Amino acid sequence: MQGRGEDPCPRWQVRREVVDPRDRGLTIARVMALTYGKSADDSGIRQFGIAWADAMALRDPRGEAITEIDWVGIENRLGEAYRSLNASGGR
Repeated sequence: MQGRGEDPCPRWQVRREVVDPRDRGLTIARVMALTYGKSADDSGIRQFGIAWADAMALRDPRGEAITEIDWVGIENRLGEAYRSLNASGGR
C-alpha cells in the first residue's frame, strides 16, 4: 500500500522505455489528467507532460557525467512543466 505523499504516477517507469520524449510526455499527460480529473486534451496538462519528459530526456543519457549546466536546463524544464500544470488548475 502506498503511503501519503507517494507518487503513483508511472512517469518514472515510462522514462526507462525507449520512447520519443513527446510520446512519453503525452503518456505522462494522460496520467496527470486522470489524477486531476482533467481532460488529456487540456493544453496545460499536455504541456506539463511534454516538458517533464523533456527534462527526463536531458537527465537520463548523462548519468554520472551530468553537469551543473545540465541541471539548470532540467530545472528550467521542470519549472515550465509545473507552471503549465498550475495554469490548468492541476495543483
